[in-house]
Amino acid sequence: MRTVEASATVPADPGQLWPFISEPPRWAEWLTIHKSWKSDPPPVAVAGAKATASATAMNMPISIDWTFEEVDPQRSVRMSGVTRARVELALTIRLIPGDGGTRVDLVTSVDGGMIDGPMGIVFKNALSAALHKSLRKLGEISG
Repeated sequence: MRTVEASATVPADPGQLWPFISEPPRWAEWLTIHKSWKSDPPPVAVAGAKATASATAMNMPISIDWTFEEVDPQRSVRMSGVTRARVELALTIRLIPGDGGTRVDLVTSVDGGMIDGPMGIVFKNALSAALHKSLRKLGEISG
């Protein structure tokens, strides 16, 4: 299993950021690996909801069947997913208020398929870059 984490402090309070995190239809605005929804996502993330997303990793299209596992309003969203190639994924988005804004943590875990082989390090680096780019975008659009 490969875990990739990215964090940044965004100059906004959790209440300003929460709509971007908790409303899956808005993810294409900032989450760079997310491209679109193949099925109707919930308008607001709720535990137990499911949706299929189109994403990209290393310029390769991926279809992910997501399940929203936990939603803690204005604090975090945790999801698990599986791709058509049976690669298992997890994504946690956390908001931690502090001086000067909110620290946003993105934590992803990926298990299976090419991730476990020699391409794993290349994939991990590409995913890390995408998560950091997502955090920069979130900071730009939320301010």
